[in-house]
Amino acid sequence: MSHRALVCSTYSAEETRIVGASLSPVLLPGDVISLSGDLGAGKTAFVQGVAVALGAERAVTSPTFTIVHEYEARYPIVHLDVYRLNSFQEVHDLGFEEYLDPRSIVLIEWGEAIAPMLPRRHLEIEMRRAKDPESDDERCLIFRPHGPEWIGKVQAMRSTAETLLNAAALHSDGPRFVVTPEPHARDHRHPTSEGEEA
Repeated sequence: MSHRALVCSTYSAEETRIVGASLSPVLLPGDVISLSGDLGAGKTAFVQGVAVALGAERAVTSPTFTIVHEYEARYPIVHLDVYRLNSFQEVHDLGFEEYLDPRSIVLIEWGEAIAPMLPRRHLEIEMRRAKDPESDDERCLIFRPHGPEWIGKVQAMRSTAETLLNAAALHSDGPRFVVTPEPHARDHRHPTSEGEEA
């Protein structure tokens, strides 16, 4: 079955925050977002954009060492970073299922490592740094909706983000968003998940 992804280009951390903020109006409690991709590609900046737009009063920082940060906002926000966890068992021991609270919006950095544990309906965002070393601030954000409601939410985000980015006039070199087919669904596996069921 063919899948379609929405690819977005940003050219600064602030633009990545704007895209995150553009997603916030359509987010509801129970929504789960998986952030994957390169180290330093802007995962935390994206979460900052979401959280600030939802009214979080506390500054959003990376939870790499604490693993979990929680923020009070329009809806409760749970921000996890599973980078330092080495197995599904460690994720279970963390109480991961409890953090998938239907009253909260959950954002998971390095979510590809625990893809089989994610709910079937979620938004996957892969974030890549530019290959050109001269474009160090350029990022490629690939939105892969899992579930029909996420398709509509991503489309709404695109409309808002295009308006905000154009209004900011931060960069105007070519289209920001491109829809691309993905012929094969990817099968994420954690490197130490032998014997685990997807």
